[in-house]
Amino acid sequence: GMGAICNGIGLSGMGLIPYCASFLIFSDYMRNPMRMAALSRAGVIYVMTHDSIGLGEDGPTHQPIEHLASYRAMPNMNVYRPCGGNETAGAYAAAVKKRTGP
Repeated sequence: GMGAICNGIGLSGMGLIPYCASFLIFSDYMRNPMRMAALSRAGVIYVMTHDSIGLGEDGPTHQPIEHLASYRAMPNMNVYRPCGGNETAGAYAAAVKKRTGP
């Protein structure tokens, strides 16, 4: 799906910075494209939102527990979990600067 499309754009050599986003709990559906982006050094930015326990009405089915640890364990995958506006700006700046992996 969209993760594979972003990988293709990132590896095309057109100079574009592909961006892909979803809830963190649904990143299981993008795990393979994210791993391929890390292994092939595609410069894709994956943004996963709603990763905290304060998700409101969605409840425990939308509370990812093991996802962050599994992505941090992937070679060449940078994982940032900012908690404020300044940290978010810094995370985006670092992601845009790194063009050799997600």
